[in-house]
Amino acid sequence: MGKPARSAHTKTGVRISLISIVSSILLSLLKLTTGIVGKSSALVSDGVNSISDIVSYTVVMGGVAASDREADSNHQYGHEKLESIVSVFLALVIFGTGVGIGLSGIRNIGHMDTLAIPTLLPLLGAGFSIVTKLVLWQLTTRAAKKTGLNSLRALATDHVSDVLSSTGALVGVVGARLGYPVLDPIASVMIALLIVKSAVEVFRSAISVLMDSSVDNNTKAQLEKAILSNPQVQRIDLLRTRTVGAGFWVEVEICCCRHLHLHEAHDIAEEIHDRIEDKFPKVRHVMVHTNPCSGDNEFCNRCKAKDLLE
Repeated sequence: MGKPARSAHTKTGVRISLISIVSSILLSLLKLTTGIVGKSSALVSDGVNSISDIVSYTVVMGGVAASDREADSNHQYGHEKLESIVSVFLALVIFGTGVGIGLSGIRNIGHMDTLAIPTLLPLLGAGFSIVTKLVLWQLTTRAAKKTGLNSLRALATDHVSDVLSSTGALVGVVGARLGYPVLDPIASVMIALLIVKSAVEVFRSAISVLMDSSVDNNTKAQLEKAILSNPQVQRIDLLRTRTVGAGFWVEVEICCCRHLHLHEAHDIAEEIHDRIEDKFPKVRHVMVHTNPCSGDNEFCNRCKAKDLLE
């Protein structure tokens, strides 16, 4: 049941990544051309950033596709964590971009006398980049919410950082044209801080998945309610969850009457297994173990099975 959903998510992730790759190729050519001709160092740096995006997005596309591979003898739990590993890589790239923009801005603050006054041409490249990246951000954000893929959330964050980077270039060009060239490097430093913050958030989210973090409290409460809805379940002895890719795994131990036949205990476990898979589409795997009750007064006073067997 889980497999078709993962395949659909993979197709969405690959499609969004491919759109981002093509867009980055076009944007890098536009920004480098307008930046060089228009004498805007900020836009040239932004164009170089778009070139690095091409590599990053290609890795994302490959990681999303590879994460959907079937389990094999060497990876018996599948390959879904590849998607989070790719997110870590992208977070590091975003972080490096922010640090590079910040250092460049700091250097330019100390060399204001050498900065050239750009023409109006770079405004075209920066403006087009901002609009394009905003559209990509909205598209990628919707896809990330639909699929739950961490790599797409990281990709959306990268699009936002690119919007900030191009906005800094735009502010720098306008400021220089108005006689305030210092606005360019100051804006670059401020934008760099925002980009670094975004990279840290992406990194923490991906690491959380790699560390087998549990589902949120609301989802856990819904799982407990679904399990206890079976009248044969006396209590939940153990409930463990771990996030994997866009979904999560569930391990539960339930306590049932010790006088049940083996096939009855099996039927209860199977019913709970199917109920969890039906109610939680993001579940990738469910394991249900049945424990016998202690036979003390806590249960036996309200259990008829013991009387029937005696």
